[in-house]
Amino acid sequence: MIIKDKFTLLKNVPNIMKYTEEQLKHYLILDGPSKIYSTIKLIENRIDHFTKKLVIKYLDDIEKNKQSILVVKFNKYILPVVYNKTDKNIIINLNSFGTDDISRVDPHNIYACLVYGICFKELVSGKINLSENTAGPFISFLLTVFMKLFGKEFGLLGIYATQIPKLKFLIACYILSSLYGLKSNDNLYKKSSYVSAVDYNSYKDRLNQFNFSNIEDFIKSLSVLNVMPGLNKHIFAIKFVKILSVQFLPLLEDLSRYVSIIVTSNLPGTNIIPTFIKKYNPSEYQKILDISKKVFK
Repeated sequence: MIIKDKFTLLKNVPNIMKYTEEQLKHYLILDGPSKIYSTIKLIENRIDHFTKKLVIKYLDDIEKNKQSILVVKFNKYILPVVYNKTDKNIIINLNSFGTDDISRVDPHNIYACLVYGICFKELVSGKINLSENTAGPFISFLLTVFMKLFGKEFGLLGIYATQIPKLKFLIACYILSSLYGLKSNDNLYKKSSYVSAVDYNSYKDRLNQFNFSNIEDFIKSLSVLNVMPGLNKHIFAIKFVKILSVQFLPLLEDLSRYVSIIVTSNLPGTNIIPTFIKKYNPSEYQKILDISKKVFK
């Protein structure tokens, strides 16, 4: 599993922070953790989700004055949750909600931030590591997302439906390389071929021009190999932001964010991540959710 330092589609926004205590103090909302504790305790009895036990454990740490969750307002950081590697704390960023008081944030969204942050921390800190054997559901679910967003525009739901297996093959190449760390070579192509049931030999030489660990090369491959002719990074990102919001984009570049975003979308009442994505492919969505349950045991 590869943990990315920054996101290409978000113009180099960091995936993980490395702030010192001195740097963080300029952004800290000092009463934020105590307000999180009191807010979630008020709704605790109404929460019915497999994440609850671990979330409450983190809340108990807040009550005991143990640093585990910080609240900040980063004026130029757009993601609601980040992990600070220096002090191993989860950071909730109020800039995403347009406020400097977490008590003005919907309690469901506060809970969602906790779930997102805990899942993300457990994965990036190495407590849970996902091997390439888990890649299948991530590939299949993302294929469905691509079909929903681009299928009609590029004829994949009509006369160009024969390109769908090639689309799955290229998605597999990207996920196995960029998210799991396989190199762009024959081994990667063979494993992607197995997942997608595609014979890639007729365009193998053209595959070698792409570095599938790079999302820009992946997007380029979709155009060059005639799956989505004319697609570029700008068109690609705008479509995702328009339909699924900017908060969905990290899912495309980092496996720990992928899992965290899926589990967050499973929480009723939140609007951090679109909850309707579970309808795109319920069976593969559930498989990813089952993988996330390893974090919250």
